[in-house]
Amino acid sequence: MKKILFALFAVACMATTIFAQDVKDAEKLKERDALKGFNEGWTVGTGFGLTLDQAAVWQPRAGAGDNSFKFGGLGNLQATYKAGRFVWDNAGSLQLNFQRLGRNTGNLPFQKSLDELRLSSRPGYAITTDEKWYAAVDFGFVSQLLSTYLGNYLNQFEGVDQSLRNGFTNLNERDLLSNLFAPATITLSPGIDWKPNSNFSLFYSPAALKLVVVGDDEIAQVGAVNMKDDGTFEYLGSLNGNPQTAALDTLTGRYVVTGFENTTRALGSLARAKYNNTFLEDRVSFSSELNLYYDYLNGAGAERNLPTVDWLTNTTFNIFKGIGVTLRTGLYYDFTKPVSSDWREVNGVYGYQGTKRGIMFTETLALTYSRVFGAKQAE
Repeated sequence: MKKILFALFAVACMATTIFAQDVKDAEKLKERDALKGFNEGWTVGTGFGLTLDQAAVWQPRAGAGDNSFKFGGLGNLQATYKAGRFVWDNAGSLQLNFQRLGRNTGNLPFQKSLDELRLSSRPGYAITTDEKWYAAVDFGFVSQLLSTYLGNYLNQFEGVDQSLRNGFTNLNERDLLSNLFAPATITLSPGIDWKPNSNFSLFYSPAALKLVVVGDDEIAQVGAVNMKDDGTFEYLGSLNGNPQTAALDTLTGRYVVTGFENTTRALGSLARAKYNNTFLEDRVSFSSELNLYYDYLNGAGAERNLPTVDWLTNTTFNIFKGIGVTLRTGLYYDFTKPVSSDWREVNGVYGYQGTKRGIMFTETLALTYSRVFGAKQAE
């Protein structure tokens, strides 16, 4: 206590111009730390959750249902490094969910209900004295982890109704629709990052490079078609957004892919807005991220050049010491990437009968555990 009182007395006696300037700089530093929410060094946060839903019915009566087994999980990792005016934000997340409906006969594989891998990194350097404006470079990566076969199965399944092929053209013999790096979306964007407070940030790049990579030739040749009510087909482009050309076969009335490329190269405008906050005495935490991208070059030869929209939200209801229930939603729209449509069951097998242009929406509810460790949060 005596040492503390002596130090306070010494500080009070040093009322000089130089000291006043130092105090002013210290206050700015403290304000910046509180603004960012982190002290100097690394701050790492992680969270993961599991979902499980199982029901068994033996000799069900009419209307009683059937067997089902669903499981999955989600995980995320965030790491922020701070050294003076330099701030480096990193994040990664993975969502996996699988299901099996009906009685297992031994050869029915699991269906994929959700598979999404995301990585991001953004180093930035403050260019203003209040450290609210940063010159930054944003890197983003989105793909899936596991293979997807016709019917959204994890393995090729011979029991899939052949009418499910109506939504595709040039489908390979393996019925493979996607795989790791097929497709993968990569963005590299120099720009300006605005962080007015610890809850909100807005990044904008007027010259954002975007690559859509389909590393498997068989997958890159798969086209999407929409079967109309009159039985004719409408070609919608590549299933995964890579450049592709197709021609109508007059004998069969179906389209055939005549050429393709594995990579789409786009240059455009990118905006990322992030918001996070806690409510009800930190019992509820909410975060949201909105990504908008507009391609100057009209990538993939789309007939209409509309912005790509990618919107994520996370809402966690904290129960006890990091354990909580998390609701995660995702909304995605890209005119160049068709979505599945016409979900139906044929002879006990479920699947999408066709494709169309539209919005994809995902939702996950899971019991989660989260923790922050490393540098302490600023007070």
